[in-house]
Amino acid sequence: MFYSFIFINLILVHVFCQTTEDNLQFNTDFDVTQSWQEDTTQSWDEMTTEQPLEMNTNIDTTQLWENITTEEPLESNTKSDTTQTWQEFTTEKISEQESSTTTQQITSTMATTSNATCLPCITLDIIEEIKKEINHAFLFSISPEINRKLEAIEARLSALSCSNDNTSSTIKLSWQIYENLQIPSTGWLLIFDQPYSYQTRTDDLNQIASICHNEVIVGATYNGSITLAAVGPASVLTTNTLWNQPQQFGQVYWYRTTGLSFGFSPNSFIRQTSADNEDLYSPLRLSWLLDQNMGGYRAGVTRSLANNLLWHKVVYCN
Repeated sequence: MFYSFIFINLILVHVFCQTTEDNLQFNTDFDVTQSWQEDTTQSWDEMTTEQPLEMNTNIDTTQLWENITTEEPLESNTKSDTTQTWQEFTTEKISEQESSTTTQQITSTMATTSNATCLPCITLDIIEEIKKEINHAFLFSISPEINRKLEAIEARLSALSCSNDNTSSTIKLSWQIYENLQIPSTGWLLIFDQPYSYQTRTDDLNQIASICHNEVIVGATYNGSITLAAVGPASVLTTNTLWNQPQQFGQVYWYRTTGLSFGFSPNSFIRQTSADNEDLYSPLRLSWLLDQNMGGYRAGVTRSLANNLLWHKVVYCN
């Protein structure tokens, strides 16, 4: 467009000069005028034909400007990224400062605690002194309770009365046969305790009778419990009886036949093959082999105890 404008001005200057020189020849040949008009018209047509090119140039320029303006978001993004990077940098810097400050505070606190709890020096004498103080405090705290317990024991002992009368502490048992007997805690003393495998002799019974002067309990125990027992006078240990002829004391029939057996029965019917084998299903019969080369023999319905170690022969005296 600019070039077309210059070109038109040049033409106009030329025309002005031409008209000035030929002002006196106004009546020049019409062909010259017509030629000038044609040239001017042709020039103008050329100028108008170049406009599309100039418009394309404007279009290109407009398109370039649009491209430039469309790239602004990229610049905006770049600014945004830069801003975000700066914020992250400042945030990390602040975090590092806070972390450093926190570390310093923790270090300072640890140092203060260490200085506060650690004693300058701890010796064995100090430890022993502390132990003595702890023991003293413990004894001081429990001494009232100990005193109360001792006073209670003293009161109970003072309430008890001692007596020389031996019969006052004796618990009376009837002369009869007992199952699962509980021996009274006072008045009775265990004199003889041997497994059923023990070979009982007449001398054993005589020795027991020399200790017992009143009553005796003769029984059989299993794992420490008295399963079968009979109570009678101490003389049952020394009274000899004939074969299959027991002697009655209270509700019990006793027998001691040298070379055969010793025991008791709920009735007078016994069968001394060696020991008593009468009524094998009776739980109230006891029989020990006497003066033989084997132990045993019977405790109620349990028989053949010649080698048994769980069943025991026992004798109590009062």
